[in-house]
Amino acid sequence: MATSVSVNNVVKKFGNVTVLKGISFHIEPGEFVTLLGPSGCGKTTILRIIAGFLDPEEGQVLFNDKVVNNVKPNKRNTAMCFQSYALFPNKTVYENIRFGLRMRKVPSDEQRQRVENAIAMVNLTGLGDRKPYELSGGQQQRVALARAIVVNPDILLFDEPLSNLDAKLRERVRMEIREVQKAMGITTIYVTHDQAEALSISDNVIAMSNGTIVQKASPRAIYDYPSTEFVADHIGAANIIPAEMGSAKGDFVEVNTPIGCLYANNFHHIKDQKIALCIRPEDLHPVLKKERMENMNIITGKIRNAIYMGNQLDLFFLVNDYLIRASVPKDYIIEEGATIDFAIPRDKVLVVGCEK
Repeated sequence: MATSVSVNNVVKKFGNVTVLKGISFHIEPGEFVTLLGPSGCGKTTILRIIAGFLDPEEGQVLFNDKVVNNVKPNKRNTAMCFQSYALFPNKTVYENIRFGLRMRKVPSDEQRQRVENAIAMVNLTGLGDRKPYELSGGQQQRVALARAIVVNPDILLFDEPLSNLDAKLRERVRMEIREVQKAMGITTIYVTHDQAEALSISDNVIAMSNGTIVQKASPRAIYDYPSTEFVADHIGAANIIPAEMGSAKGDFVEVNTPIGCLYANNFHHIKDQKIALCIRPEDLHPVLKKERMENMNIITGKIRNAIYMGNQLDLFFLVNDYLIRASVPKDYIIEEGATIDFAIPRDKVLVVGCEK
């Protein structure tokens, strides 16, 4: 049976610096949750507190509603995959994976069976006799994953495990991690600063900033409906535009900005707070001829630059001296210096709160 994890009002200090400021969240049994944020936001610290490597000054960590603050790391039945892989260089793949089972004094026959199963699960069949230096970076990461899952942990913890891999390999290995996690049903907490990783493999994403949780939501919800300027800017490409709330008009609200008066409908969560607008580049559509467009905002800009990105063309244009980015199909033909109208659906103009 999978394990739930609860973190309640956890505070952690290093000297006079408070790195976690009353963190609270809950993870359902078998859920894959990613802690996402920039360096120094506290995501690795909370992971180490869950593992038992660090003690909080305040607050509680619970597994299946039982407080584990005083439970030693080796008694929590968690397993961690580190950024550095942490493999024994003098041991073979087989011996590295078996290490945790030997420490737990698992019978030899069971050790052999479990190691072979783990090797097959991470696609390392036939490589059991190799040493780490004979493996690629991706293969070494698979060894670390196999070593973690072979002990049948209740909770699987990842601390930026793919940061040493190139982009293509990182994409492949993260999918393998997700497949293994789904197959085993292990509650998993994954730390990264890479928003593509977070969006592609998680059931839910927890966005962190400066020792606090800013938003917890599904990948789609946190991208489509960011709650704050920080989340909007940190997760995916975004045009962040300072704004002032105007008057409500039915289901929409009028918003005053440096690029003109726009209409938005995602404003109900904003309460007496400074605001900005988030407009994703893919939500700006060139208007090729003058026509009446319902429920659309129209802005006019002068093309400053067009950058070919392979799968798309990124247009940078000026609206009242404010630089805006739009992503359009790669075969779109445009000349620099041209003046173009862009349509933005009202429901794609997102009102977000600004940090204090």
